[in-house]
Amino acid sequence: MKIIILVFIVLITGGFLYFKNTPLEEIIPEKFIPSTNGITENQAIENVKQLPEVQEYLKNVPNAIIEVDNEIMGEYNVHTYEIKDGHTATHNWYRVSIKSGEVTPEFEVKQNQTGTVTGKLCYPSEVLPEGKIEAKRLSDGKIFVQNYKGSLATKPQPYAFELEEGDYYLRYFVTENFIGYSSTVCPTGKEETCGDEKQRVLRKAEIKTGETLSNYDLCDYFYKDANAPKF
Repeated sequence: MKIIILVFIVLITGGFLYFKNTPLEEIIPEKFIPSTNGITENQAIENVKQLPEVQEYLKNVPNAIIEVDNEIMGEYNVHTYEIKDGHTATHNWYRVSIKSGEVTPEFEVKQNQTGTVTGKLCYPSEVLPEGKIEAKRLSDGKIFVQNYKGSLATKPQPYAFELEEGDYYLRYFVTENFIGYSSTVCPTGKEETCGDEKQRVLRKAEIKTGETLSNYDLCDYFYKDANAPKF
Protein backbone atom coordinates (compact mmCIF):
# COMPACT_ATOMS: atom_id res chain seq x y z
CA MET A 1 0.00 0.00 0.00
CA LYS A 2 2.84 2.37 0.90
CA ILE A 3 4.45 1.65 -2.47
CA ILE A 4 1.25 2.61 -4.34
CA ILE A 5 0.93 5.89 -2.45
CA LEU A 6 4.59 6.67 -3.14
CA VAL A 7 4.14 6.06 -6.88
CA PHE A 8 1.04 8.31 -6.94
CA ILE A 9 2.95 11.13 -5.26
CA VAL A 10 5.76 10.81 -7.76
CA LEU A 11 3.35 10.98 -10.70
CA ILE A 12 1.58 14.06 -9.33
CA THR A 13 4.86 15.83 -8.68
CA GLY A 14 6.21 14.95 -12.12
CA GLY A 15 3.04 16.15 -13.82
CA PHE A 16 3.14 19.45 -11.97
CA LEU A 17 6.75 20.04 -12.99
CA TYR A 18 5.94 19.17 -16.62
CA PHE A 19 3.00 21.58 -16.93
CA LYS A 20 4.90 24.28 -15.06
CA ASN A 21 7.79 24.21 -17.53
CA THR A 22 5.79 23.55 -20.72
CA PRO A 23 4.39 26.51 -22.77
CA LEU A 24 0.59 26.75 -22.67
CA GLU A 25 0.24 26.58 -26.44
CA GLU A 26 1.91 23.14 -26.43
CA ILE A 27 -0.73 21.85 -24.04
CA ILE A 28 -3.79 23.67 -25.41
CA PRO A 29 -4.24 24.39 -29.15
CA GLU A 30 -3.47 28.05 -29.91
CA LYS A 31 -6.90 28.74 -31.39
CA PHE A 32 -8.48 28.13 -28.00
CA ILE A 33 -6.21 30.55 -26.14
CA PRO A 34 -7.57 34.15 -25.78
CA SER A 35 -5.20 36.70 -27.31
CA THR A 36 -3.48 39.00 -24.85
CA ASN A 37 -2.02 41.18 -27.61
CA GLY A 38 -3.73 43.79 -29.80
CA ILE A 39 -6.64 46.12 -29.21
CA THR A 40 -9.47 45.75 -26.70
CA GLU A 41 -13.19 45.60 -27.43
CA ASN A 42 -13.58 49.25 -26.42
CA GLN A 43 -10.80 50.27 -28.78
CA ALA A 44 -12.46 48.34 -31.59
CA ILE A 45 -15.72 50.21 -30.96
CA GLU A 46 -13.89 53.55 -30.97
CA ASN A 47 -12.24 52.66 -34.30
CA VAL A 48 -15.67 51.99 -35.78
CA LYS A 49 -17.04 55.26 -34.39
CA GLN A 50 -14.29 57.19 -36.17
CA LEU A 51 -15.56 56.15 -39.60
CA PRO A 52 -17.26 59.09 -41.42
CA GLU A 53 -20.27 56.94 -42.33
CA VAL A 54 -20.73 55.94 -38.69
CA GLN A 55 -20.38 59.52 -37.48
CA GLU A 56 -23.09 60.52 -39.96
CA TYR A 57 -25.23 57.62 -38.73
CA LEU A 58 -24.82 58.67 -35.09
CA LYS A 59 -25.76 62.23 -36.02
CA ASN A 60 -29.01 61.03 -37.56
CA VAL A 61 -29.66 58.29 -34.98
CA PRO A 62 -28.46 59.56 -31.56
CA ASN A 63 -29.79 56.45 -29.79
CA ALA A 64 -27.84 54.05 -32.01
CA ILE A 65 -26.04 51.13 -30.37
CA ILE A 66 -22.48 50.11 -31.24
CA GLU A 67 -21.19 46.98 -29.56
CA VAL A 68 -18.95 43.95 -30.04
CA ASP A 69 -21.15 40.97 -30.88
CA ASN A 70 -18.46 38.30 -30.91
CA GLU A 71 -14.77 37.55 -31.45
CA ILE A 72 -13.60 35.02 -34.02
CA MET A 73 -10.50 34.32 -36.12
CA GLY A 74 -8.55 37.26 -34.68
CA GLU A 75 -11.32 39.82 -35.32
CA TYR A 76 -14.01 41.58 -33.32
CA ASN A 77 -17.41 41.58 -35.00
CA VAL A 78 -18.90 45.01 -34.24
CA HIS A 79 -22.62 45.64 -34.76
CA THR A 80 -24.07 49.14 -35.39
CA TYR A 81 -27.85 49.28 -35.07
CA GLU A 82 -30.92 50.81 -33.43
CA ILE A 83 -34.03 49.43 -31.79
CA LYS A 84 -36.90 50.61 -33.96
CA ASP A 85 -40.56 49.68 -33.57
CA GLY A 86 -39.62 46.83 -31.27
CA HIS A 87 -37.05 45.23 -33.56
CA THR A 88 -33.39 45.60 -34.48
CA ALA A 89 -32.64 47.82 -37.47
CA THR A 90 -29.07 47.11 -38.56
CA HIS A 91 -26.92 49.86 -39.99
CA ASN A 92 -23.88 47.66 -40.64
CA TRP A 93 -21.48 45.03 -39.29
CA TYR A 94 -17.74 45.73 -39.03
CA ARG A 95 -14.84 43.31 -38.70
CA VAL A 96 -12.05 44.85 -36.62
CA SER A 97 -8.61 43.21 -36.59
CA ILE A 98 -7.53 42.59 -33.01
CA LYS A 99 -3.88 42.83 -34.06
CA SER A 100 -3.93 45.97 -36.22
CA GLY A 101 -7.26 47.64 -35.42
CA GLU A 102 -8.12 47.83 -39.13
CA VAL A 103 -11.87 48.10 -39.79
CA THR A 104 -13.64 46.34 -42.66
CA PRO A 105 -17.39 46.85 -43.27
CA GLU A 106 -19.53 43.84 -44.12
CA PHE A 107 -21.42 45.83 -46.72
CA GLU A 108 -21.07 49.26 -48.27
CA VAL A 109 -23.03 52.15 -46.82
CA LYS A 110 -23.68 55.03 -49.17
CA GLN A 111 -23.33 58.50 -47.76
CA ASN A 112 -26.46 60.64 -47.72
CA GLN A 113 -26.79 62.21 -51.14
CA THR A 114 -28.69 65.38 -50.33
CA GLY A 115 -29.02 68.90 -51.58
CA THR A 116 -31.07 71.91 -50.51
CA VAL A 117 -33.83 73.97 -52.10
CA THR A 118 -34.40 77.49 -50.81
CA GLY A 119 -36.84 80.27 -51.60
CA LYS A 120 -39.63 82.35 -50.12
CA LEU A 121 -43.06 81.55 -48.74
CA CYS A 122 -45.91 83.88 -49.66
CA TYR A 123 -49.57 84.22 -48.75
CA PRO A 124 -52.25 86.64 -50.01
CA SER A 125 -52.77 88.20 -46.58
CA GLU A 126 -50.96 90.31 -43.98
CA VAL A 127 -49.41 87.31 -42.25
CA LEU A 128 -48.12 83.85 -43.15
CA PRO A 129 -50.34 81.25 -41.48
CA GLU A 130 -49.23 77.92 -40.09
CA GLY A 131 -48.93 75.26 -42.76
CA LYS A 132 -46.53 72.75 -44.23
CA ILE A 133 -44.07 72.63 -47.09
CA GLU A 134 -44.52 69.51 -49.18
CA ALA A 135 -41.96 68.13 -51.62
CA LYS A 136 -43.11 65.41 -54.03
CA ARG A 137 -40.37 63.26 -55.55
CA LEU A 138 -41.21 62.66 -59.19
CA SER A 139 -39.45 59.29 -59.48
CA ASP A 140 -41.76 57.49 -57.04
CA GLY A 141 -44.38 60.01 -55.89
CA LYS A 142 -43.13 60.00 -52.29
CA ILE A 143 -44.00 63.20 -50.40
CA PHE A 144 -41.64 64.75 -47.83
CA VAL A 145 -43.12 67.22 -45.34
CA GLN A 146 -41.62 70.10 -43.40
CA ASN A 147 -43.93 71.87 -40.94
CA TYR A 148 -44.08 75.67 -40.87
CA LYS A 149 -45.23 77.46 -37.71
CA GLY A 150 -46.29 80.65 -39.45
CA SER A 151 -45.09 84.24 -39.17
CA LEU A 152 -46.53 87.66 -38.33
CA ALA A 153 -44.26 89.26 -40.90
CA THR A 154 -46.00 91.19 -43.67
CA LYS A 155 -43.51 90.16 -46.34
CA PRO A 156 -42.48 86.79 -47.81
CA GLN A 157 -40.35 84.66 -45.50
CA PRO A 158 -37.40 82.44 -46.46
CA TYR A 159 -37.40 78.66 -46.16
CA ALA A 160 -34.90 75.87 -46.75
CA PHE A 161 -35.65 72.21 -47.40
CA GLU A 162 -32.94 69.51 -47.46
CA LEU A 163 -33.85 66.65 -49.80
CA GLU A 164 -32.26 63.57 -51.31
CA GLU A 165 -30.92 63.95 -54.82
CA GLY A 166 -33.69 63.87 -57.42
CA ASP A 167 -36.44 65.90 -59.11
CA TYR A 168 -39.30 67.39 -57.07
CA TYR A 169 -42.37 69.61 -57.08
CA LEU A 170 -42.85 71.73 -53.96
CA ARG A 171 -45.83 73.57 -52.51
CA TYR A 172 -46.82 75.56 -49.42
CA PHE A 173 -49.98 73.86 -48.16
CA VAL A 174 -52.13 76.02 -45.86
CA THR A 175 -55.62 74.63 -46.53
CA GLU A 176 -57.24 72.75 -49.39
CA ASN A 177 -58.26 76.11 -50.92
CA PHE A 178 -55.01 77.98 -50.30
CA ILE A 179 -51.86 76.34 -51.63
CA GLY A 180 -48.84 78.23 -52.89
CA TYR A 181 -46.86 76.84 -55.83
CA SER A 182 -43.93 77.83 -57.99
CA SER A 183 -45.19 77.79 -61.56
CA THR A 184 -43.74 78.84 -64.89
CA VAL A 185 -46.57 81.35 -65.24
CA CYS A 186 -46.18 82.89 -61.78
CA PRO A 187 -42.84 81.96 -60.21
CA THR A 188 -42.65 84.78 -57.64
CA GLY A 189 -46.25 85.97 -57.33
CA LYS A 190 -45.39 89.40 -58.75
CA GLU A 191 -45.47 88.77 -62.50
CA GLU A 192 -48.22 90.33 -64.64
CA THR A 193 -48.90 86.84 -65.99
CA CYS A 194 -50.05 85.69 -62.53
CA GLY A 195 -53.51 86.96 -63.44
CA ASP A 196 -53.67 84.93 -66.65
CA GLU A 197 -55.92 81.92 -66.95
CA LYS A 198 -53.14 79.83 -68.43
CA GLN A 199 -52.71 76.28 -67.22
CA ARG A 200 -50.28 76.34 -64.32
CA VAL A 201 -47.17 74.26 -65.08
CA LEU A 202 -45.06 73.59 -62.00
CA ARG A 203 -41.38 74.37 -61.97
CA LYS A 204 -39.27 71.29 -61.40
CA ALA A 205 -36.78 71.47 -58.54
CA GLU A 206 -33.68 69.50 -59.52
CA ILE A 207 -31.85 68.60 -56.32
CA LYS A 208 -28.18 67.68 -56.64
CA THR A 209 -25.88 66.36 -53.95
CA GLY A 210 -24.05 69.10 -52.06
CA GLU A 211 -25.71 71.90 -54.05
CA THR A 212 -28.35 74.51 -53.23
CA LEU A 213 -31.20 75.39 -55.58
CA SER A 214 -32.19 79.00 -54.86
CA ASN A 215 -35.19 81.21 -55.63
CA TYR A 216 -37.79 78.45 -55.64
CA ASP A 217 -40.54 80.72 -54.28
CA LEU A 218 -43.92 79.25 -53.32
CA CYS A 219 -46.06 82.25 -54.16
CA ASP A 220 -48.54 81.34 -56.91
CA TYR A 221 -52.08 81.40 -55.46
CA PHE A 222 -53.63 83.13 -58.48
CA TYR A 223 -55.30 80.22 -60.25
CA LYS A 224 -58.72 78.69 -60.50
CA ASP A 225 -59.85 75.09 -60.48
CA ALA A 226 -59.77 75.03 -64.26
CA ASN A 227 -56.09 75.94 -64.51
CA ALA A 228 -54.79 74.72 -61.13
CA PRO A 229 -51.37 73.08 -61.02
CA LYS A 230 -51.14 69.29 -61.04
CA PHE A 231 -49.04 68.33 -58.05
